[in-house]
Amino acid sequence: MNEKPIPAHLIFAQWFIKIRWIAISLLFISAYIINQLLNIPIPLIPVFTISFSLLILNLIHFSILKRIIEKEEKRAMVLIKLFIHFQIVTDIIVLTFLLHFSGGIENPLIVLYFFHMIVASALFSSFESYMHAVFILVLFGLMVLFECYGIIPHYHLEGFVDHDLYSNKFFIFGAGSVIAVSSILLVRLTHLIVTKSIKVEESYVKTNLELEKKDKLQNEYVLHVTHDIKGHLSAIISCLEVVKDKKAGTLNEIQDELVNRAYNRTNLLVNFVKDLLNLTKKRLTQVTEFEEYNLKEVIDKVAASVQLLAKDKSIEFNVSVDDSIKTITGNPFTIEEMFSNLLFNSIKYTPNNGKIELFVREHNDKIITEITDSGIGIPQEEIPKIFDEFYRASNVPKDIKTGSGLGLSIVKQILDNHKGKISVKSEPGIWTRFTVSLPKNPNVFGIR
Repeated sequence: MNEKPIPAHLIFAQWFIKIRWIAISLLFISAYIINQLLNIPIPLIPVFTISFSLLILNLIHFSILKRIIEKEEKRAMVLIKLFIHFQIVTDIIVLTFLLHFSGGIENPLIVLYFFHMIVASALFSSFESYMHAVFILVLFGLMVLFECYGIIPHYHLEGFVDHDLYSNKFFIFGAGSVIAVSSILLVRLTHLIVTKSIKVEESYVKTNLELEKKDKLQNEYVLHVTHDIKGHLSAIISCLEVVKDKKAGTLNEIQDELVNRAYNRTNLLVNFVKDLLNLTKKRLTQVTEFEEYNLKEVIDKVAASVQLLAKDKSIEFNVSVDDSIKTITGNPFTIEEMFSNLLFNSIKYTPNNGKIELFVREHNDKIITEITDSGIGIPQEEIPKIFDEFYRASNVPKDIKTGSGLGLSIVKQILDNHKGKISVKSEPGIWTRFTVSLPKNPNVFGIR
C-alpha cells in the first residue's frame, strides 16, 4: 500500500521549526564569539534577550503545529497555511530587532530577509508573496529611517563598516532602493519558477495517469483475448491427443508424423499463451498475497523436476542450500515459478553433458541465490534487454524453438513484487550466472 504523501506546507512548517533551533544555537554562539573573541562590542543583553525570546517563540510554534496536525485533515491544511504566515511574520519581526541591535543597515544579515521572501513566494499566491515583501520593506525601512533621524539609537557594528553609513542619506536611499527592487524581482522570479514547475509537474502527473489508464485497458484486452485463445487451443490439443494416441483409429507413418508435429507446435503455443496470461494478470493486479512458508521445501520441489530434465540431457545438476534457510515471508507460488523459470532456462540453453549449479545462502536479512550454467551465454551488450517481454538473445541457436520470451520478464515482475533484485554475468559460449537477492521479509522493505 502506498503511503499518503506529506503536504508541502506541512513539510515547510516542520522545517521552519527545525531550522529555527539551529539559528538559536548559532545566535548564542556567534554573539559570544563576536563580543569575547573578536572584541567587537555588541549589546549582549538585548541580543541574548532576542535569542531567548526566539527560543520561547519556537516552543510555542512547535506546540501549535502539534495541535493543528491532530485536527481534521481539511481544516488542518488551512490552519497550517495560516501558521506558516504567522511563522514568517514573527521571524521577520525578530530578525528586524536583531538587526537593530547589531548594526542595522550595516549588518550583512539583511540577506536573511530574502530567504523569507523566497519561501513565501514558493508557498503562497502572488498577492500573499508581495504582501510579505511589502511587510519586510516597511519594517526594515522604518528601522533604518528611525536610526538615521535619531528617533531610536543606532548600535554600531565595530570593525565591519564606517560608523557614518547609517546616517548617510545618500547611502540609505541607494541601498534601500537596491533592496526594494531586488525584493520585488526576487518575489516575481521565484513565483514564476515555482508556478512553472507546478504546471510541468501537473502535466507529467496527468500524462502518467493517462498512460496508466491506457496500459490497463490494453492489459485487460490482452487478458480477455488470451483467455479466449487458450480455450480454443485447449480444445484443439484435446482433439489432437485423441488422434495422436490412435484412439480414433490407426494412422500411417506420414499421418502420424504430421499429427505429432501439430500436437507439439500447439503445445508450445499453449505454454506461450499461459505465460502471456500469467504476466498480464500480474501486471493488472500488482497485488501479492504474502505468507510464511518454507523456502527450502519450495526449492527442493523445483529441483526435483529440474533433475529429471537434466538427466535427459546428461547435465550435471548440483544443488546446495544452507541448512539455516527455512521459513521466510512471501508468496510461495510465485517464488516457485521464479526458480522454475530460471532453472528451466538454464536446462534449455545448456548443451548435453553440461553443468548447472544452484547455490542458496543466507546473508543478513536476505536470501542470496546463484544459478550458474555452462550454457551458450549472453552477449554482454544484450544483458540489459533480457528481462524485456518477448526478448530473445541473438545467439540463441535456431534449433531451440521453445520459449516465449516471457520467462525472465515474469521473474523480474515477481522479484519487483518481493522488493528483490536480480543481476546477470555471462561469458558467451562459456557460462552464465544469475544472482538473485530476495528479502526474507518483504513487508519490512515497504511493500504493504
